Amino acid sequence: MEKFIDFIITQKCNQNCAYCSQSKFEQEEKNHATSEVINGFLEFIKTIDRDFEITITGGEAILHPRFFEIVEKLSNLGFKINLISNFSFGLEIYHKIFNITSENLNRLDISLHLDEIKNFEKILEKLEQFLKYKPKYIKTTILIPIFNLTDKKESDIKKITTLAEKYNTNVDFQHVRILNRYIKYNKKEQKYFNKKEQEKTYANYCKAGANSAVIYEDGSVYRCYSSRFFIKNYLGNIKSKNFKLNSKAQVCTQKFCTCPKPKEYNQITKTKNYLTAFLYTFTNICFLPFFMANNHKIIKRKIKQAIKLSKNLFLGVF
Repeated sequence: MEKFIDFIITQKCNQNCAYCSQSKFEQEEKNHATSEVINGFLEFIKTIDRDFEITITGGEAILHPRFFEIVEKLSNLGFKINLISNFSFGLEIYHKIFNITSENLNRLDISLHLDEIKNFEKILEKLEQFLKYKPKYIKTTILIPIFNLTDKKESDIKKITTLAEKYNTNVDFQHVRILNRYIKYNKKEQKYFNKKEQEKTYANYCKAGANSAVIYEDGSVYRCYSSRFFIKNYLGNIKSKNFKLNSKAQVCTQKFCTCPKPKEYNQITKTKNYLTAFLYTFTNICFLPFFMANNHKIIKRKIKQAIKLSKNLFLGVF
């Protein structure tokens, strides 16, 4: 599949990671998507092709009171569903997900934040039970952010990777970003992955907005995660009965793509149009004050997070 919709159904999370990509630990308001947003989403997906993959995420998506209703309705409509969880719930919750989604659950990825784990051996035991009884048709990747690595964390990572190999499960070491830029790692940390180069996308045509979109908990819809500050990235609000995706690829006005999904899903084309990109960028200057004001809380908390992490952990940004 090359089409996807990511729906952030909540900003609430039961963990407090300092390096959170959405800087939730500095977020004053952590809201669930309202019933109006949820209902708008459920009406919208009835109008799109079933070859879209739907990812339900957060925050921690399971915390939303309508989480099970949403995934069950997606499954009944025939969509392939992807889920991400921090694995902080009992195994009965994940078994319930398996039961209500049947074979329409494509992925259930486990995001393990080592700083948040209080009893590692207990989590490791639960992880083995999960991998042992998980239906084989469900793909799972164990996601581990590499941040402030210690000897204890390295020991824990080795145990996780050994377990994952036993059950033929992938482990992905995530490169942490601050202000949409990858942080610099020392040699000890760098060994877990090759240096990830951010995709240069300025002036490329991209199908994001036509073959993919990101829906936030307030109902606002954007082409991608990379920026909320370009008018061409804003598609409208899911609550509108007239909402629809773009009909064709649009030129990217971002210097870098800060999300791997457009590349993974073949959204980015090799065709470039520098003139259109320049005109879009110039036009956006007129709207920048509006987007800055509309997202001032996001900007404030991301800057606050960057200062705090850089000061306390001496992390450079390149």
